[in-house]
Amino acid sequence: MDSQAHIGFQIPETLYQDVTGLIEQIRTRPQQRQHGKAAANVVSALLHQGIQTFYFDVVNGVHTHPAARKSADAGISTVAKGADLVIRKMANSLEPDELLIIADYLSGLLFVQGDQRYLAFPLEPASVQELQQVITRIHSDADTFAYNHLIVNALCRLTDQAVQHFYYQPTRLIKIRTFVKKSADLGIRTVLKGIHFVIHLLFRQTRQRELIRFSTYLENQLVYLPATR
Repeated sequence: MDSQAHIGFQIPETLYQDVTGLIEQIRTRPQQRQHGKAAANVVSALLHQGIQTFYFDVVNGVHTHPAARKSADAGISTVAKGADLVIRKMANSLEPDELLIIADYLSGLLFVQGDQRYLAFPLEPASVQELQQVITRIHSDADTFAYNHLIVNALCRLTDQAVQHFYYQPTRLIKIRTFVKKSADLGIRTVLKGIHFVIHLLFRQTRQRELIRFSTYLENQLVYLPATR
């Protein structure tokens, strides 16, 4: 069977149960007014789990200059706060039928592989090829300064795709008050700029030994699922 590459992050069993439990509650009792707040809480928890996986778990295992690490940590903190604000603003504005749409969309991003639970989105074939080329270059070329920009470009593009799947695509499925949508869009653009800033900062100066560790970590986040999923 044909497969498609997805990239995502593992989520704890307790968080998985929180997410799936809320989805079931929304589907069975969509009129409950507290669902918006509960949705904001679980999506925020997923956001922070993703930041833990793709930022803190990475930089804690890779040496970075203290000044760069401090700036990057501050940038990620700002990103998280901005994203939290957008999540809560959007969730509080959703009507019951819109919550149902978002619940169904979120359900499509969850999957179980073995005894692990993941939240993941499909990658475009060009991005898969780009990541594989970067990983190969990392393992074969010790002159990291010659291709740092390739790593930065690949990770920024990966971030852009994540924002498409986790924000733009689901919000296109529902009707949102204009002033709420404009405010949220501005917040997301600011968040994206912040993430790009952190990527450029962390990969401005690199060493092959640490990039090999990073590339292995990145490969572990790639999961291949049936293309018909």
